[in-house]
Amino acid sequence: MATTKRAAVKPLNTTPAGIRKASEAEKARKAASKKALHAAIEAEKKPVKPGPVEPTPEELQAKRDAEHAAYLQALRVDAEALGVDPEEYIAEQLKPVKTAYTGPMLALKTARKTYVKAKNGIQCNGDDLALLCGEFSREVVVKALIRALGLPSNPYTALNPGQQSMNLRNKARHALKNRVVTSAQIAAALQAASKE
Repeated sequence: MATTKRAAVKPLNTTPAGIRKASEAEKARKAASKKALHAAIEAEKKPVKPGPVEPTPEELQAKRDAEHAAYLQALRVDAEALGVDPEEYIAEQLKPVKTAYTGPMLALKTARKTYVKAKNGIQCNGDDLALLCGEFSREVVVKALIRALGLPSNPYTALNPGQQSMNLRNKARHALKNRVVTSAQIAAALQAASKE
């Protein structure tokens, strides 16, 4: 049997100063832990302040009613100061004011006055693509434009047929503008789709 030599056991290289330093570090760690524990216990003993209470729907309605009553009272004071009948004055002040529409759809409302009716009976803006597509039904236009634009499938299946046709025609206008497709290619796709 072979014998192996063992390495001699080396004593730890600790000096009395090193032991003292490690002991002081351990005492400081324990003191910090104890202090944190006592702080957590004291925090639990303190009462927690409740947050703002959400008003109930009844309280909100009561507040609205009180504000409205105060507003009506202010209108009555104004009417007396002006020397007019309070009820007529209040009715006049509470009447909603109608204002003319000035939003982004105003341009569409204005442009619609120049629309023409295509052969399929649907109004369009009268450009070449609209008149070309206006000779066919919406379903045919959708199939043809998907084919002409080289799309793998209809990206607008979540929309109704009119919205699908509109979005695909807008894509086709963009493709025509960038010369990705030609009017002849779209016309050929429309003819092919109409015969299916």
